[in-house]
Amino acid sequence: MKKKFILILVIFVVIFFYYSSEVNVVNKGTDERKSFVIEKGEGISDISEKLKDQGFIKNESAFKLHVIFSGQKSKFQNGEYSLPTNLSIKDLVDKIVNVRWTLEENEIILIEGWNIVEMDEYLAGENVIKSGELLEYSETIKNKDYDFLADRTDHTNLIGYLYPDTYRIYVDATVEDIVEKMLLNFDNKLTDEMRKEIKKQGKTIHEVLTLASIVEREMFGYENRRVVAGVFQNRLDIGMALQSDATVNYITKKGTTRPTYADLEIDNRYNTYKYSGLPPGPINNPSIESIKSVIYYKDVPYMYFLTTPENEIVFSETHEEHVANTHKHY
Repeated sequence: MKKKFILILVIFVVIFFYYSSEVNVVNKGTDERKSFVIEKGEGISDISEKLKDQGFIKNESAFKLHVIFSGQKSKFQNGEYSLPTNLSIKDLVDKIVNVRWTLEENEIILIEGWNIVEMDEYLAGENVIKSGELLEYSETIKNKDYDFLADRTDHTNLIGYLYPDTYRIYVDATVEDIVEKMLLNFDNKLTDEMRKEIKKQGKTIHEVLTLASIVEREMFGYENRRVVAGVFQNRLDIGMALQSDATVNYITKKGTTRPTYADLEIDNRYNTYKYSGLPPGPINNPSIESIKSVIYYKDVPYMYFLTTPENEIVFSETHEEHVANTHKHY
């Protein structure tokens, strides 16, 4: 009986020391935050498995033991968490169970094709941020902060990268919290397959986003957008100006569909009638549909297109054909 008791005691001591050492070991990750989601109905075993798979912890058993021994099993709530990957198990659990899940949440709806000024105005109008705060903060983000920003050139803010979507945010969320949520969403939307295809084509993410933002404003519908992306690609391939009204409207901020002749003469690198090639950067924050349409554009013979007053899209291979179609419909 005494030997059995000693054996149990030894086992308990071993488990205790194992547990104590493992829960305090800092995970070999980074302080860059990643999104982690606990779905409704998931238990500690499900959560620990996902944490390990996503690189937050190395030892599932130690995680489960700590949750049980610390009495925090019932404190886990479903929802989305933004967590660094360089925490110990103890600190990670504290972060999750002490997150502000008890605070009231707001829903914000950021529309596809909005630029940063439009997003800023909307958020300020909803009393989520102060006017100008989003634009100002976006200019502080450096390329090294997120790997998908690495090839930004000639650009100072985050236009193109702030993914437009419906978000739930805490009532005391800061502009930093909101921007991080949008950037993480963009990072998730741009899949590994899409990134490989971009690289295969010899392009950069920044170039794809720039053209996607133009396609976003110029056309509607995924298949239509793929064809229009093919038209723009044809123009880029031969050094022809993109001649996008959307980029001129971005300069003038008129929001009109057809710029004036005076508008077309503006000396600005975003004037794609005056300058060939892509403009310096995106003109808005495009949808994933527009981004995919540029990555997976259709190989078409067309060089021109127009949208009739009846919303019919007409494509042309030659300038003469395009002029004839314009006269026919306008």
